[in-house]
Amino acid sequence: MAGFRLVLLATLASHVAGEYELGVAKLNIDEASVSVAGCSHAGDFAHQFHVAFSKTVKNACVFSGQPYHCAVQAFQGEDQVVATPESSVPYCEGCAAGMTLAYDHCKNHPQHVDVGRLPDYPKRACGQNPISPHPPPGCIDLTGNLSESRVFLFHPSMDQCYLDGAVANTAALYSILVAEPQRTVKFVDVQPFPHCLPQNSTPYWGNSSEPSGYDGPGECLKHIYGHETPLAPVKNWTTAPGALQNNTYVFDQLEFIERDPDLNGTGVGPAGAIYIPTACQAGAAACKLLLLTNGCGGSAAPNLSGSDWDFARWGESNDIILLKACVGGHVDVDRFPNSYELQRGLLDVYGQTGLDYSKQFAPHMRFVYAVLQRVLPGVK
Repeated sequence: MAGFRLVLLATLASHVAGEYELGVAKLNIDEASVSVAGCSHAGDFAHQFHVAFSKTVKNACVFSGQPYHCAVQAFQGEDQVVATPESSVPYCEGCAAGMTLAYDHCKNHPQHVDVGRLPDYPKRACGQNPISPHPPPGCIDLTGNLSESRVFLFHPSMDQCYLDGAVANTAALYSILVAEPQRTVKFVDVQPFPHCLPQNSTPYWGNSSEPSGYDGPGECLKHIYGHETPLAPVKNWTTAPGALQNNTYVFDQLEFIERDPDLNGTGVGPAGAIYIPTACQAGAAACKLLLLTNGCGGSAAPNLSGSDWDFARWGESNDIILLKACVGGHVDVDRFPNSYELQRGLLDVYGQTGLDYSKQFAPHMRFVYAVLQRVLPGVK
């Protein structure tokens, strides 16, 4: 195994600056700055991870994401479908026997979502009834931790994957859970993009070539990090893209399967990716940490891609480390027969690893948190 690992990491590192050993180099990270960001399916997971681990994860940027645990929750007045071995939503809370929910019901039929019910699950799912200040460990952190969270939500006005109202329901849930939503929650839903995380170069809907100039990563970071001290402007890395590439590393994820064998067959990839700004590599600067949940480019070569590079440009200019725990590895279809999204290299936001998929002890949740713990020595 050791020899295979060294060969594998050397091969993967050939795509980036090199190999990085999590937890060995001393990164000086401001643990109060830990945030998460993702788009679409990864936006679902970013929001899910934020709510479940709110003691550690302080802020979130959700680019098109459905509300916490909504994918498996039945609401009054919506249709149910017969549960079959092919159901993408294998479990349902509130469905009749033998029935389940249509795939993406919270995205395609947001009008059925009872926003007033959404906070009940994170507040009571751990057996606290009445609500207890001491939920069992490994379940869901107290929602009171979210009171001061800063949240940026984005829903393109021409999004045909998340219909009107879908992301608004997520914004409404946050507005219930935070103390001052008018101050800490920013919801952008007027930008005419199709379903995407827009970059400066992304054209608006119907314009196939002209860049929009809307910087989604920048708007996200300015809201969650720039409210007290404005962020430094992005440097012009277009003339020296190698500077960003040279600060990108791969790290071993096989160790997490070895430590937790139950993760084997859940799609955990062999390696993840981390971007460490120049100022953060020396350990002198107190750096921020942003967890990116977007795909890693396939398990064969985890790397930054697409909008990640815009996050990296802001990160290089403002001492923000980017961390990507990667799925896309082997999925045991006998153990998880309904794992269609897992087999596509995606994180579980539909209960395809079990009904408790959105709790801390669920496979993908505890894997990503274990990676996060390795760079945050003070987090237990």
